[in-house]
Amino acid sequence: MDHATQVELIRRIQEHLRTGTTHMEAEESRIPVESYLRADRLEAERETLFQRRPLLVAHVSQLPKPGDYFTHDVSGLPLLICRTPSGEPAAFLNVCRHRGTRLVEEACGQHKQAFVCPYHGWTYDTEGTLRAVPHEVGFPSRPSENVGLVRVSIAERFGFLWAQGRKDSRFAADCFLSPVATELASYGLHTHVVYRPERLELRLNWKLAIELFLEAYHVRHAHRTSIYPLFIDNVGLVDRLSPHLRCIFPKRTVRDLEGTPEEAWRLRMHANILYFVFPNTLLLVQPDHVSVTTVYPVDLDRTELRLFTLIPEAPTSEKATRYWDKNVDLLLKAVHEDIRMGESIQRGLRSGANASLRLARFEQGLRYFHEAMDQALGVRA
Repeated sequence: MDHATQVELIRRIQEHLRTGTTHMEAEESRIPVESYLRADRLEAERETLFQRRPLLVAHVSQLPKPGDYFTHDVSGLPLLICRTPSGEPAAFLNVCRHRGTRLVEEACGQHKQAFVCPYHGWTYDTEGTLRAVPHEVGFPSRPSENVGLVRVSIAERFGFLWAQGRKDSRFAADCFLSPVATELASYGLHTHVVYRPERLELRLNWKLAIELFLEAYHVRHAHRTSIYPLFIDNVGLVDRLSPHLRCIFPKRTVRDLEGTPEEAWRLRMHANILYFVFPNTLLLVQPDHVSVTTVYPVDLDRTELRLFTLIPEAPTSEKATRYWDKNVDLLLKAVHEDIRMGESIQRGLRSGANASLRLARFEQGLRYFHEAMDQALGVRA
């Protein structure tokens, strides 16, 4: 984020502090409860949001060398992603072209030169080309000459790999990410490394998992003994970078900037900066690291949450390990506090107590998220 934008955002926060206000919409809004409960809605979300749009599937440090690979299934399509001999990433449907067997079972691996189908031994290189067919005489069509793994689109941007599962969809990663591109690029995350990746299964709808991150109204009560002492009660900024969002959650130390030279202002030192990259990625920028969370639907009331921390370099001492562990542990404590609230909401959705969920004027981040979804799905407001 450039310095002028940081100054402008800090000034907006200072104005709210001076006037005892927060950033909010003119009116309240509501979310229909049925949008969390309908199986046909979930299927539309999976196909349109998770298979036809670029999704963050990894950090580049998780695929560092040619021959390294991993599988990725939580979008609803089986993907095989690898680094080719040229150093470029490649993504394929993880499906053999003979009888449709899953080609690679393991979650990840290194130094692979070829993928061999466990059923009949059809062999593909890391560029997806079919290299060997046992007893090829049985196939007069000569499949090794014209059959390869089905490619899907992948791009390397801002230190991340973005893949799109449906090969029949137009891939426009640069256009899709352009509203957040300048700011994400400014953090230099391609030089960072992944620390302490986690996978959590949540008993709630995937949209509730996203919503937990998009407002500051709950922090005082849900995080009273964990992170609330660091933050100002219910003060924040939420800006559309459509279809994405940028949320600013100021820390109490932002008050210390009053009367200091603007040239020395650094927003990430005095606020958490959260980028929501539509439809399922949350990048939380903190003073010296970034927490990355991706959210995937498993069922109407089951969600997989993947979380890792990006740090400038791998720790080389016990002191550094303790420092990063302390940061990750604090984040995970807050995340688990959020999950308890989200699972509590899920348990009440089918009770009939609420036909819709009421959003305050300052819970507009949830409103913007649902409006972007409805637009993508072609749902009328």
